[in-house]
Amino acid sequence: QYNSAESASVIPEDFEVPFGKARIRREGTDATLITYGNTLHFALNVAERIQKDLGKSIEVIDLRSLVPWDEETVYASIRKTSKALIVHEDRVFGGFGAELAASIAKKAFRDLDAPIFRVGALSTPVGFHKCFELTTLPSEDKIYAAAKELLEY
Repeated sequence: QYNSAESASVIPEDFEVPFGKARIRREGTDATLITYGNTLHFALNVAERIQKDLGKSIEVIDLRSLVPWDEETVYASIRKTSKALIVHEDRVFGGFGAELAASIAKKAFRDLDAPIFRVGALSTPVGFHKCFELTTLPSEDKIYAAAKELLEY
């Protein structure tokens, strides 16, 4: 599993994340997983599980900023893998992932070999109890199931 302590690095005081520049957190060839925020760690764990269980390689892209977002990196990855999975904590319906999917469908449609898959929160308020969060928000198991279905497409 992903362990942030193992990948910790010294960050200079003047370091800034560049707006509009994504980071490829894991190279892959079979599918592109686009994410940001808290779901990044889930995505990295799922990519490792998929590699171990199915022998498939998922490229994980951390957008890092949403406005602007790094279209060039995303489209280049989709050209390489031909499959896209968008994962975020926002609701699937009306969330930022819908904007990503619309842009990908418009500008990278010919590069896709499968529909664009999305994993996000259910369209309901998130309760404060842990069991409500687990039911409502994306989890590694939900992402794994979507990635597996996408890879089998």
